[in-house]
Amino acid sequence: MQNKDGVFIAIEGIDGAGKATQFELLTKRLDLAGFEVARFDFPRYDDPSSYFVKQYLNGAYGSLNDVGPYTASLFYALDRYAASKQIRDALAKGKIVLSNRFTGSNMAHQGTKFTNADERRGFFIWLDNLEFEMLKIPRPDLNLVLRVPAELAQMQVDKKEKRSYTDKKRDIHEEDLDHLRLTSEVYDDMCQLFPRDYVRVDSVRSGEMMPPETISNLVWEKVFPLLPKPTRSRKSAKATANNANAVVSTANPYIEKTEEGIGVTEMGESFLADITTDPSGPVYSFTDAISPVNVAAAFARFAQKEGDFRLGLLDEIIRAGGNDNALLSQSKQSGAGQISQLVGMHVIFEGASSLLIKKIEWGRLASYLEQPARCMSFDQKNTDGNYKYVTPEYFDDTTKHTYRKQMDTLFDLYSEMVAAMTEHLRTKTTADSGESKKEFEIRTRERAVDALRPVLPVAANSTVGLFASAQSIENLINCLTSDELPEARQAGQRLQAQARKTIPALFDTPNSKKSDTAASSYRTTTAAELAKRTSQFLPANHADDVTVPVDLVDICPRNELHLVADMLYEHSTMSLRDLQHISNSWPYDKKVTVLNTYIGDRKSRHDLPGRSLEKAHYSWDIVSDFDTFRILQRHRIVDDLNWQKLTPRFGYEVPELIEEAGLTEKFEKCFDISLALYSKLQQSGFNVEAQYATLYGHKLRWKITYNAREAFHILELYSGEDAEPKVQKLVRQMHEKIAESHPLIAGAMKFAK
Repeated sequence: MQNKDGVFIAIEGIDGAGKATQFELLTKRLDLAGFEVARFDFPRYDDPSSYFVKQYLNGAYGSLNDVGPYTASLFYALDRYAASKQIRDALAKGKIVLSNRFTGSNMAHQGTKFTNADERRGFFIWLDNLEFEMLKIPRPDLNLVLRVPAELAQMQVDKKEKRSYTDKKRDIHEEDLDHLRLTSEVYDDMCQLFPRDYVRVDSVRSGEMMPPETISNLVWEKVFPLLPKPTRSRKSAKATANNANAVVSTANPYIEKTEEGIGVTEMGESFLADITTDPSGPVYSFTDAISPVNVAAAFARFAQKEGDFRLGLLDEIIRAGGNDNALLSQSKQSGAGQISQLVGMHVIFEGASSLLIKKIEWGRLASYLEQPARCMSFDQKNTDGNYKYVTPEYFDDTTKHTYRKQMDTLFDLYSEMVAAMTEHLRTKTTADSGESKKEFEIRTRERAVDALRPVLPVAANSTVGLFASAQSIENLINCLTSDELPEARQAGQRLQAQARKTIPALFDTPNSKKSDTAASSYRTTTAAELAKRTSQFLPANHADDVTVPVDLVDICPRNELHLVADMLYEHSTMSLRDLQHISNSWPYDKKVTVLNTYIGDRKSRHDLPGRSLEKAHYSWDIVSDFDTFRILQRHRIVDDLNWQKLTPRFGYEVPELIEEAGLTEKFEKCFDISLALYSKLQQSGFNVEAQYATLYGHKLRWKITYNAREAFHILELYSGEDAEPKVQKLVRQMHEKIAESHPLIAGAMKFAK
């Protein structure tokens, strides 16, 4: 803190953001807490130093854009310069200086006049030097930016009383909605560029302004950690609580000490009512008024403490000033290693190839949302006149030319076939009962896109979103940055950069950076060494003819009745070994009775049997088309999932609907082009990138291991009539093979048709 005696706090935001209201509420809170407050309201319209500001805002020098940013900044700077001695004197006396707007307002409003980000930043630096270096105006310790959408803020402006500096309803800043929007964006930019100086306070929830008291709580969270000891005794507790015997701690306005012990003040109760779904009950959740990161950090910190969680949360949030990273740092210092499991991130990857998306979705413990291919208009070119597919920029000119030419041909054929198939389906089918013409057209279009998905190249790009814990994000970063595919490495580096912005306390530290580098290096080195051993110890890799597309390689236990002891375990008092010894001696019928009783009378596929079935495992080696693989890969709660490089050499199948529509020749031509491009990329040394040339309909070899309980979920979900025929066919084969070794378990999958 630069102002050693007092503290200087400025409240910022676009016009109509509620600065004046929060200015008054903060003044009252500080006064009640025992602080001397010196108030400044800029521009100081009643002071001669604001003459040029008033003239400017009334349009005396022209419109908003007629006056350059550097000229207008001088008007405001001189007004602040005239008040600078008063500010310094107040700080020297240990007072809390509050300013309704300060230099930040000038940066934001005048910053809108720059379209170039570098020029705007140059202006920020110039203004900073002018005010704080040349004119020696005191610098605020904290600038709180109240974030409100421009449209909502302008509505608030119209509710204001008549102002002394203008006879207009809105001044030249307030009347220009575009200017307000741009100013809001510049404020956001300032909070990103100067996070130590400018702290954002979101004042809107679900499209509406939060109550002033709620915003005041958020403001107080940011201010409280900066405050020194009060200059006088705190005002009577009666002023803030209805408990005459309470002695509220000056260290935290949310917590009070009473004769009965530690309790929550009226202010604290109001805060809890806003951030929790139930401020007093034994079971509660949290609202969006509190950051999820703050909640997660508090969880980790108080896992090692005794006492009421709400009290602890109020105490720690105030200590951390409501700052996510400050609380995260406290949690880490307390040794709460589970913090990375409790903090999460939502991440979007745009323009990712299907090859990259499968790598992103490899992690088991994240939640993913992928754009369905039927929702993507791959038969339409984008605004740049190009089809939607990934082109590696590092390809040499010759390779890039060949790649783009062949890809465009593939997408041209795809587009022609989608149009032809759509027309075919609309001719051969009729609308369902009650279905409108528009609904019929959408349904037939989607069915046509589904039918032609096999000829889409894996290079086709789309968007995938994920939600994952910080721990899972870290693992994903390591996986991507160590991958042999350049697109994956670049995505990993970009993810890492965003994680450092979102949760810097976990990702933007020297230790975390060293750990990331070490983990990535380990994976890269290990993969390279294993590739050498594969080449050394195995014959030359080649794609054999596929004789067994669905191979149940291993099953454990061999006898499904060996699970009986595990099923009885939780209901008995015996050791597992004793239960095994006793149940093994039982006759077959007795064991079957226990197994059937354990599974019970299932009414729907959502009634999954108990977790004892997780002891049984099925390991598969599968050859299917890439599209089937990408559908089944969504089930990540498995014990083993991996796949080999994509190749056109396992072949493909021509669906009956393609033949029916008379599109076989074009369909097969796509696969011929794909094979030629794949070979060309390999010959040019791009063995990894050659996978981009493969199509969704090409077969690949992959393996998966899942337990019997997950088998109920997967096989019953995808064997139903709503499943795609090719996926349905594969899981039915799985069910049949399980039935050969575990007939009782397979028989209990009554919804696997």
